Amino acid sequence: MSKDELTIDFDEEGAGLLLSKISALIDGIRSVEHVGSLHLFRNDLEEAIIELRLGVLDRLEMKKNSLFLEIGLDALGYALHQLTEFLERGYFFPSEFWSFSREGRKYDTQVFFGKLSSRE
Repeated sequence: MSKDELTIDFDEEGAGLLLSKISALIDGIRSVEHVGSLHLFRNDLEEAIIELRLGVLDRLEMKKNSLFLEIGLDALGYALHQLTEFLERGYFFPSEFWSFSREGRKYDTQVFFGKLSSRE
């Protein structure tokens, strides 16, 4: 993956949790949602957080253990669709989710969804 690409991997539990958070944003119940997640860093799993904020622009910020997504209704609707399909089929197709702007970056960052591989 290039510096302008990001993959967010899910298992069924994580996809269901994010789906419920996105539904709350779309329904106007909340304007900000936080989702706990795991982040793989140097082969060690660490706790991480994804913050979803309903917004006009589609932009992201990344820090070591957090991902901030300001996300519009079109992108939220597509995420809802992608996650629902994943829960029904067990895989993402297509895996491309959305493009987000990033401060200081010339190109948008393309975000992909993927299935989390089991770690045994």
